[in-house]
Formats: sequence, C-alpha cells, structure tokens
Amino acid sequence: MLLNDASIQIGTAIPPVEPVDTRKGRTFLADVWTDKGRTQAYLKLLNIEDIAREALCATLARYLGLPIAQAFYVSVDPSYVDGQVIGNDQNITFGLRNNHTSAIRNIDLDNLVHDWKEPDIINCAVFDEWIFNRDRLPHNLRFDTTKVYWLIDHDETLPNYASPEAPANSSLLRLLSKSRSEFELWKLREKAMVQVQRFERIEWDKVLELLRSDILVGSEIHFARYIEFLQNRLSAMHSIITTSIGIQQRQLDLGNRPVSNNKSKEEK
Repeated sequence: MLLNDASIQIGTAIPPVEPVDTRKGRTFLADVWTDKGRTQAYLKLLNIEDIAREALCATLARYLGLPIAQAFYVSVDPSYVDGQVIGNDQNITFGLRNNHTSAIRNIDLDNLVHDWKEPDIINCAVFDEWIFNRDRLPHNLRFDTTKVYWLIDHDETLPNYASPEAPANSSLLRLLSKSRSEFELWKLREKAMVQVQRFERIEWDKVLELLRSDILVGSEIHFARYIEFLQNRLSAMHSIITTSIGIQQRQLDLGNRPVSNNKSKEEK
C-alpha cells in the first residue's frame, strides 16, 4: 500500500469536540480545518514527548507505505474538551484522520492471518518489532470493508527503558511464527529481513522535514533520541527477529564448513 503524503499536516479543531470511549481515555473526535480543507480526526491529548512518539511512528509508517491514516498536529481551544488538560502548554494534540474504519472486537487471530495478506502483515509485524511495540493486538488495529488493516495508537512504542539490542517480542511476529516448523521460521526471518533492508535505506533528513518540528516546540530533543534508538537498533534486527519468532538454533552455514581430506576405511 502506497500513501502519497507522509508529512504531518497542521490543523485547528472546530467544535463540537466529542469525547471517545477508549481504553486510555483522553481521545476526542472533531472536525479539523487545514490548508487542504476540512476533515474529521481523532485527537489525543498528550504531552510533547508522547506527541513526538506518535508523530514519528506515523510518519515512518506512511514513509514506508504501511497502512496508517494521515497524521496531524491540531490546535485545540481548552474550553472545547470539557476542562481536561490538553497535555502541553501549546494546546496541541496529535490527530489521525477518521477514515471510517471499524474497531476489531473479539479478534479471531487465525482469520487475521488469513485475511491480512503477505507481505503487508509481515511488513507491519517487523515495523512493530523495530519500534518496540508490544501493544498491537488486539486493540490497536482497525479494518475496512476491503480487509485492509490499519495501524493506530503508538503511544507505548519507543519506551525509554528499552535497549536497542533487546527483542520486543511484538504480538504480530509472535502470531506469524505460531505453530511453524523450523524451516518455515527461517523463511519468515528471510522475508522479515527484506523489510529491515528498507529501514536501512530511510533518508532521515527527509523524515525530519516531514515531522514539522518547528510547529511542535520542544520536540527536537525527543525526535533525536527516538531516531538514534531506531538507528542503533538496525544492526541488531537479525538477532532480534531470530529471537522474537522463536528460532531455536542458528542456521547452519554449510557453505563455510571445511571439507575433510580423510578417507574412510572403505575408500582406502
């Protein structure tokens, strides 16, 4: 899936700004006015660090052609949100366009793997592992009538406690590796590493331009830290994926094994 515009758009919320019943709360639905016109978006009340986390993940996903809706920085008048604290003194929220997808309830994981075709599901699973996302299933996917599964909610990614070399054991990778033979796991790792090679070709200067840090004052330090983590993580991704999908032994490199010059008794 290729998405045309990976840049964060800028908008202003138009009342009414309606609360949405979510697990974590502090999410609202409102029309947003942008320089491209009026649209509807889900707005999350977050501090600058968490907005930067969401914005980077959304921008990278769209940059890589993964299924995530258009992201926004949205100015909200505090009086529109029933007295709740916006989360920062700039009164900026993180927004994702409402593309009228449906929440997944009582998710059937076998059907998910069947309906969400390769390579899309593998690409999203590897992306989750890279950004250290342990919180995808079952709540942070939505789907549309064409059986496209859309990524949402990245406020628990890129945690401060994570080391670049540590496996996240992302839920999508665990699901994909379930009940596979050792050979099938090796093939899964091979496909996963194709996506990692795409991560290695990312133009980070371009990503920083797309993030519009000039709009989100104070975000530069957070973007720099998150990007450094992701860059450092790339060199460990082969080992990380090997562990996360449950390969129990190293793949034999038969091509480098020495050839014995000793003949058997029968040959002599």
